[in-house]
Amino acid sequence: MRRKQAAQDLLVIALRFSGWLATSALATLGIATLFFLVLGGFTLDGLMLHLDNLASRFVAADASRRGQFAAISFGVMLTGFVLIAFFRRASLISAFLVAGDDQ
Repeated sequence: MRRKQAAQDLLVIALRFSGWLATSALATLGIATLFFLVLGGFTLDGLMLHLDNLASRFVAADASRRGQFAAISFGVMLTGFVLIAFFRRASLISAFLVAGDDQ
């Protein structure tokens, strides 16, 4: 009986943690989208023009410049994720608390 309860607790923690992780990752992608929306003057046309400009320059770049862009993009997104995770740390801590009375 105790083993079953421990397995259930572990599954609850895993589900809560994966939900926290997914929410933080989606918030990070939302910040990137908001950045391009701001660049486009809060219009869909401006957003698409900036994305088209970025895509055309990315395709025209050589492999080393693409690698630099990928490294910078990864660093910025990782920094954003860490900041969002920092501000959501209370909900992360609560994901590991299993009260046992939520039946």
